[in-house]
Amino acid sequence: MVQPSHKKKREFSLLPYIFIFSLILIFIISVVLSVSNFFRYRNLLEEYNSLKNYVNNKLSNYELKLNDLQTKLGPNSLVDKYILSANYMNNFGVDLEYIMSNLEDDPGTGYFMVFVIGNESSWLTVKKGNQTYFSRELKPGLSKYKFYYFKEPRIKTDYDIIISSDSDLVVGKPGRVYLLFFGVGSGFHPTKVVFIDKMKIENLQKTFSLYIPGK
Repeated sequence: MVQPSHKKKREFSLLPYIFIFSLILIFIISVVLSVSNFFRYRNLLEEYNSLKNYVNNKLSNYELKLNDLQTKLGPNSLVDKYILSANYMNNFGVDLEYIMSNLEDDPGTGYFMVFVIGNESSWLTVKKGNQTYFSRELKPGLSKYKFYYFKEPRIKTDYDIIISSDSDLVVGKPGRVYLLFFGVGSGFHPTKVVFIDKMKIENLQKTFSLYIPGK
């Protein structure tokens, strides 16, 4: 009966050591896990910083390129000044052509101009047989083009179209087009205003009884 009592006393005497050993083991495992997590966090932080630096460098390069592009293409840039200069020269050239076309009105020539009424443009084609002298859309109002059917002007511009007196006329929108004839022997005012109510007019000279010297 005495031996079981001694055995129980031993078991009770070992419990504190087991408890302390368990605490130590738990502490060691926690330290190992903490150290492992620390190194893992450190590696993640290094990767994050590396990625952050890479992105910042890329953004910095893009910003430099964007600033350079804005300097070249933005307001007051070299390209902007070139475009403005090109547009100015183009407009100046067009306006100069129109001014030159109206510097004089030689009564020895015969020509007509086109007036489109309403708010819509109208297509106009002037041709003779297979030869087309003019074919394009004209905006509402008085067109800047002059169609010379007798003699060329002394100052010829892009607005001056030389045609044959017996040319045919094709109008995109009949009923919206007038022809203003400046006959031979007159200047600076039309001698005849004709309303076009047909899509095609054949032989301008014959249809409108145009005066052609020598014919």
